[in-house]
Amino acid sequence: MNLTFKKKSFFFKLSSKVDNSNTTYNYKSGWIIKLKNIEKGVGFGEVNPLRKHDLDACQIQLNQIPKYVNSKNISELIKNFHPCIQSAINSALAEIERKINFQENYYFNEIDQTAILLDPHNALKELIILKGNKLLNKKSLTIKWKVGIQDNFSEEKTLIEILNHLKSNIKLRIDANGSWERETANRWVDILKDIENIDWLEQPLSKDDIEGLKELNKKMPIALDESLLKYPYLINEWDGWQIRRPSQERNPMQLLKELKDKKGFRSLSTSFETGIGRRWLFHLSSLQLLGLTPKVPGLALKKNPNSFLFQNDAQKIWDQL
Repeated sequence: MNLTFKKKSFFFKLSSKVDNSNTTYNYKSGWIIKLKNIEKGVGFGEVNPLRKHDLDACQIQLNQIPKYVNSKNISELIKNFHPCIQSAINSALAEIERKINFQENYYFNEIDQTAILLDPHNALKELIILKGNKLLNKKSLTIKWKVGIQDNFSEEKTLIEILNHLKSNIKLRIDANGSWERETANRWVDILKDIENIDWLEQPLSKDDIEGLKELNKKMPIALDESLLKYPYLINEWDGWQIRRPSQERNPMQLLKELKDKKGFRSLSTSFETGIGRRWLFHLSSLQLLGLTPKVPGLALKKNPNSFLFQNDAQKIWDQL
């Protein structure tokens, strides 16, 4: 299949900053790519690396893709490119070949349909506000708290206070983004292991400490994120929760197959994509909710600014870039 390849850059500021133990996100930038065949079939993809220092490498590699290319040739060309470029190209190819059919609308706009990302500097205050909202008391809520940002003594104190404020309708996810050593991680696991409201503890140890993560997973649900991106083989080996980011993986079609095959313990998480990449997040999240272990995704929709970049129509986003 002969294709025309085009790309356009994008930039947007998040509606509010996102802190984790490794970095602060104030904005995102990257590229929208468009593939088109002679039958006028069109596919879109999004190159949106999480790490800012990967942008230069992605730009160099994108410039190596010719304007006119065969589908087999482009797959061969990108096999050693950055995973985000592979994700974008494979996403666009899947759309052209109709291996995925996006719905016109997905319904993740209500507060109880996605995990609520708390401000790590005001987590307890935000939880108390949510807890006091009478309208929300009738809903099942999931909150996510990023830790490893302040000193551990302060965060452990906040943890105890948060646990004291949890209600039966509130689930808690804690994400350390690989910031802890084993001693700290075990302290938190000892506190959390018998708490029914805990969905999981996400990436408590370095992405390289696979053995340590396996030991913790014997005590309570441990979810891998960064480890999966560095060591994709763990997708087939890790028997605990997996936090999956289709825009960061080499081929989101793999995750699509896993969810269609009803493989459990997968949860979808955003890397702050535009509406182009978000189509995959919505589609895969909808499938996940039909699986054996349904969990609301982590889409952080309130972090998206009011911009044309977040429309549901990929062609309209492209036309306005």
